[in-house]
Amino acid sequence: MAKILTIQLSDELESKLTAQAKKLNLSLEDLILQSLSQSVKQENISEFDPILPLIGTLKFDNSDVGENPDQYLR
Repeated sequence: MAKILTIQLSDELESKLTAQAKKLNLSLEDLILQSLSQSVKQENISEFDPILPLIGTLKFDNSDVGENPDQYLR
């Protein structure tokens, strides 16, 4: 069973979405439904990412790798 959802869009967002929908030959409703479906699919994919459990588990003593990458690439 489908559920009706009412959302309030700013004029600017509505204008951008309408333009994008026209480019894709979609209704505004179909564009928003596709966007929501893709968002849910991406979330589900990230839940099964094998790297996620490793985030934050590694320790690296040098905190300036981003600022001085050349020193660490030699």
